[in-house]
Amino acid sequence: MEASLNIFDKTNMEDLRAKSKLLTGYLELLLQRLYPKPKDGCQNSGQKPYVEILTPADPEQRGCQLSLAFSCSIEAMFKELTKRGVVCDERKPNVIRIAPVHLYNSFQDVHKFITYLGQALHAAHLN
Repeated sequence: MEASLNIFDKTNMEDLRAKSKLLTGYLELLLQRLYPKPKDGCQNSGQKPYVEILTPADPEQRGCQLSLAFSCSIEAMFKELTKRGVVCDERKPNVIRIAPVHLYNSFQDVHKFITYLGQALHAAHLN
């Protein structure tokens, strides 16, 4: 608790919220670029795995978390992400929430998560 209070002594809510918007926006951008949901709605078995962002795109309508749906089972995704040390929140029947928390996550952490996500998508699609 003391460590958290020390952090708050060195910053303010405006700066924390600004970093939160940037981190979550960076995660959103990477997801959209690397794992977009097909626009035509086709879901054939040979297609690239995708992630659908369910959380509103407007940063003023969300916190730091993104609710994600996948082109494969969330049970498999949750298992694969957990194996890689990712802490996330499973919301059955089909959502996993990811939250790059501005107090202790960095842009490097978001990038590392995207790498783990790619590995998990690949492994989950093989199952």
